[in-house]
Amino acid sequence: MDITKSRRIWLYVLILAMTVVSGCGDEAEDPGPTTSTTLAESTTSAAPSASTSAPTTEPAPSTTTASTTTIPPLEEPTFESVEGINTIRDFSELTSAGLGLWQESVPDIEDLTITSTADDTDQPALWLAPDGDGDQPLLVILHSSSAEYLQHAGIPYAMFADENGWAVIAPQFRGINDDPESTGSDLAVQDAVDAIDFATSQEGVDPNRVYAVGYSGGGTMSLLLAGRHPDKVTAVAAWGPPYDLIDFYQQSLAAGRGYAPNIRAACGGDPTESGEAEEECLHRSPLTHLDTAREEQVPVFIAQGIHDSILSPRHGAGAFNQLADPDDRLSDEQLEVIGDGGIPDDLSEPVSAETYFEEGDPAPVLARQSGAALLVLFDADHDMAYQPTLRWFASDPR
Repeated sequence: MDITKSRRIWLYVLILAMTVVSGCGDEAEDPGPTTSTTLAESTTSAAPSASTSAPTTEPAPSTTTASTTTIPPLEEPTFESVEGINTIRDFSELTSAGLGLWQESVPDIEDLTITSTADDTDQPALWLAPDGDGDQPLLVILHSSSAEYLQHAGIPYAMFADENGWAVIAPQFRGINDDPESTGSDLAVQDAVDAIDFATSQEGVDPNRVYAVGYSGGGTMSLLLAGRHPDKVTAVAAWGPPYDLIDFYQQSLAAGRGYAPNIRAACGGDPTESGEAEEECLHRSPLTHLDTAREEQVPVFIAQGIHDSILSPRHGAGAFNQLADPDDRLSDEQLEVIGDGGIPDDLSEPVSAETYFEEGDPAPVLARQSGAALLVLFDADHDMAYQPTLRWFASDPR
């Protein structure tokens, strides 16, 4: 073989070898799908990409979900302390008050003051510390518009709480509604919030079970808490609650009752005339705030006597309508009949919904549930039944 031909062969072999080595290098440097795999492993909530062929796993539960699912079930309570006490009139006069009967009925109740975060004033409240293993529910007892925090109508609730180890707070949210600082004012609402904050900061109180109940003006405050501070309450019950203060003013004025001048003073003038007094009255009315309660799905139990002579039953029904899904709302015609103390013909069949009323309680005449809202109209005047509220709270609404 001549030298020229030999050099050509060796040159060809050398080129071929370099080509093979170069190809092997490209293959080794290919990174593959490392970026998408790393993202899927470090961010558990991220969905896998369409090109990912590896099997996927369920994302880890969030902190909120974990805390919700770890809330232990509510222990079944007993009702011996309130046996035979079905309505306010079974226990006391509607507006009777005083510390003595509270201490006699619930010996461990404490009379204390809580400093308002709104104006630094000391506001009185009754406090019952919880008792038992684990965190206990908090029962918030809200006085009516014609009484103060020592109103005896709240005592049976505290007796039940004492029997079952629940905590109690009964705040004075600026007292009787004859002052501009009361009647659903920002100061009054903040008093209730401050009381709840005080109670839930105490050892042994379950912040996930804050149950507020109020009668008449206390029912108004229950609804205001649900609408303005849904994060502070787990569920609320409102008995005979003035829902629209302007309408309540007109009704009271026509009947010659003292509520009318009190509302006029609280709102700064005649609320039926356009202007600041009307705006203030609307601001203090639950109807302005209940859309938030509906959006946040706060459980709300509304009950009112169908023969209520102080407040038209249209108030309870109207509050329910605002909280209910559109398809479940009462019609204007039905509201008009209810407002006059009647039951519409198309709603007169026997009550089939769960009302939490039992033997000994006033008879329910109409009940309607929609989402988190429950309305019960019952055969009574302006009154409150204790045990339906307590049975509903015991069902652990949330």
